[in-house]
Amino acid sequence: MEREEYYNKLGWRRSPFIKSTSLDIPIIGRVEEYNEVCESIGGWDRIIVITAPIGYGKTTFMNQLLMQKPPGIRYVVSFNAYEPVEEVMLRVKNELPFFKRLFSKTDRTSFGEILQSKLGKDKMLLIFDEAQDYQTDIFKWLRILNDRTNNLFMVFLGLQGLDDKITSEASFRDRKSKSIRLRPFLVEDLEEIVRERIRWAGGKDIAPFTQDGLKRLCESCNHVPRQLLDNGQRVVEACAVSGVFSVNADFVEGVLGGGFSEKPKREVVLEVSEKELEEIEEGTVAGADEPSTKASPSQSAPVEVDVSGSYDFMSDLSPTQQDIVKLLLENESLSISELSERLKKDIRSMGSLIRKLRGLNKMEVARKPNVPYPVIIRKGKETRMGRLQYVYSLSDNARRLLAKK
Repeated sequence: MEREEYYNKLGWRRSPFIKSTSLDIPIIGRVEEYNEVCESIGGWDRIIVITAPIGYGKTTFMNQLLMQKPPGIRYVVSFNAYEPVEEVMLRVKNELPFFKRLFSKTDRTSFGEILQSKLGKDKMLLIFDEAQDYQTDIFKWLRILNDRTNNLFMVFLGLQGLDDKITSEASFRDRKSKSIRLRPFLVEDLEEIVRERIRWAGGKDIAPFTQDGLKRLCESCNHVPRQLLDNGQRVVEACAVSGVFSVNADFVEGVLGGGFSEKPKREVVLEVSEKELEEIEEGTVAGADEPSTKASPSQSAPVEVDVSGSYDFMSDLSPTQQDIVKLLLENESLSISELSERLKKDIRSMGSLIRKLRGLNKMEVARKPNVPYPVIIRKGKETRMGRLQYVYSLSDNARRLLAKK
């Protein structure tokens, strides 16, 4: 049957798994993280950085702060994406009562002093989502605003690595007060999210899911709310096609591919200790796809490749190796930790793949004579994601060959 007919039979006005940042969609509040923000503001930590992987609910947490203002905060202004300084100034002014919105002869430099006079003893909270994408000019201006407006608090939400971006900006380095990481949701939390969304959509309890079907759905998303919505929508669409009104664990597995309940998946490790990271970089820890070998510190000798035709060496690389190369085409350099985070791959496996692309695995080099090793070279150490680590970039030869495609 059509989805609309299926929804109607369940009493749904819409799918409970739609993606939206609308404030009327029910959320499960993050108690611990919210309390950390409140404590930070109460302790006068005026710059708070909140990080989490993609899909963990950063925008949802921003909405929680909007709907439930931290104690002592009078005004809250949120920004879903980067906006120019002038637009931020306008949004801040418009949040104030009408009689306080007159800012005569205001420029970027004097805005903070005038805002302070308008606030008086009231506190204002600015929340910036997806802050890892912001341009440098906004950070420099926000530093001036922070210095001249004593009652102003700022929360920056973004991907892991945002801490490094903010502290690398000299004007903010000594002003960042608090760092918070969003924790993964428990399966029980995700079940409650689905239950609340079904009720919001007009349904009853957890129908059409059985209890074991709901649990299996929530287990399938690896604690990531966005993935939960994707998987839930896939299951619901399959239900509509098949006319199924009792969704058990077997049906969920059948739609999502099955197999994830038969044996526990190996945990995808995205973070390790500094000592473990050093061992991964030096090749003294086994990756997930090759035996442990001590890598030679030198790069392999460049491989001569005939490029007179339309040769594309990317086809000889594994899908994940191709993803690594594509990321390094878009970024001047990245660390193993950053690559692991962006591709959601185990950091030890990432170390193994990087060594292969550097040409340090002799069997790999012999097996793929047309790949111009080293595809990737290791550069010096830089501070990335809060720690000093090696960074990697494409070799000039690889970049040149890819430019000819």
